[in-house]
Amino acid sequence: MKTNKFLWALPCLTMLFAATFSSCSENNDEPEPQSKHHFLMAAQSDNSFFITSFENFNEGTSVTYGKAITLPTGHLFMEKHGKYVYLQSGSMYGYGGEQTLYKYEVDANGKLSTRSVGKLSFPGSPNVVEIVFASDTKAYAVTCASRGQLIVFNPTTMSVTKEIDLSPYAEEDNDPDGGNGIVRDGKLFLPLNQAKSMKEILATPAQVAVIDVATDKVEKVIKDDRATSLGMIGHTTPVMDEAGNIYFHTGPRAAMMCQFMPGKGYKDGLLRIKKGETEFDKEFYMSLQTTEGAEVGSYGMSMAYGGNGKIYTFLYKPSLVKDPNDQTYIVNKCYVPYEIDVNKKTGRILPLPASCGWASNAIIKVGSSIYFGEHTDSGIGFYRYDMATGIGSMQPSVKTPTGAYKVISMD
Repeated sequence: MKTNKFLWALPCLTMLFAATFSSCSENNDEPEPQSKHHFLMAAQSDNSFFITSFENFNEGTSVTYGKAITLPTGHLFMEKHGKYVYLQSGSMYGYGGEQTLYKYEVDANGKLSTRSVGKLSFPGSPNVVEIVFASDTKAYAVTCASRGQLIVFNPTTMSVTKEIDLSPYAEEDNDPDGGNGIVRDGKLFLPLNQAKSMKEILATPAQVAVIDVATDKVEKVIKDDRATSLGMIGHTTPVMDEAGNIYFHTGPRAAMMCQFMPGKGYKDGLLRIKKGETEFDKEFYMSLQTTEGAEVGSYGMSMAYGGNGKIYTFLYKPSLVKDPNDQTYIVNKCYVPYEIDVNKKTGRILPLPASCGWASNAIIKVGSSIYFGEHTDSGIGFYRYDMATGIGSMQPSVKTPTGAYKVISMD
């Protein structure tokens, strides 16, 4: 009887072990939860841009280029619109890049598709450098050193729909050289640079074309002689505050003309177009060559809005240039993290180290902090400035292999 009981129990034990083993096996086969990436950065290395996503800005984070998307060096456009990221390395006055805009899908974990899901090669080599989105089905491709066209395309189908002829608004040639614009309340505010080259502009008043998005008609071109050439493509970005006011900056070209051709009518500065208006605000102007820590020849690169009237940028300081002949834009650490207070019309250098020219664009607000992508004598990566405490880091909070060129949020 004992033997029979034991033999009867064997199948039960076998089934129990099998179920336990099966359960463990099933648990082991379950895919590990994937980390969610919230940010996307681009950096230059070996004549290429490496575009890679990463999780967060937690202290001690290191970013690698192991699974990066690569594009040739040029003037990089990188922006997320909807569930897609659009990338292009544009050619500005013959410098680098290509004429193809790539579209990548972003999955639920913030990762980009391994291959582009769409691309648009702009016909006729128009030197597209910037893209301004108006909606899911309309965007504007801004050209430089071309025949004065503004290209309208559908980012959903990735197809050109029309061109807007801007040549009637050009001075001395057929191209008014559209700048980096912004859409607000159904209007595209597009600066007209009136440039001769990447480093030379006409001594004309600052100009912005106001274009109706619904009809693509240029309603007017507004001008202001307090500044020269706003929104240089590839180098400056307009910002909009919480009230809906738009701020434009003149950028590198105007500052260089002020430095090397004084008395010729060139003027740097920030101008504002207030919410609900389509004219420059006559009560607002400020120069970045006269604010605290600035000097003749100073200018801001791409700007990020931090809230409460504070704009963050890298300020170029000519006095920090040690080797005027350096063509790598790495030797000279002459760009300092800078805060502009548009309410007080003041500026100040922040307590962070100075960066080189190839890493003086990437700025992003995360919570109550501003992160500056820098290549400094102290290390390469993102340096944190705490807006609440006013404390800046002297070592990178997030390390990157090379200096960040751009950074965006994926949320």
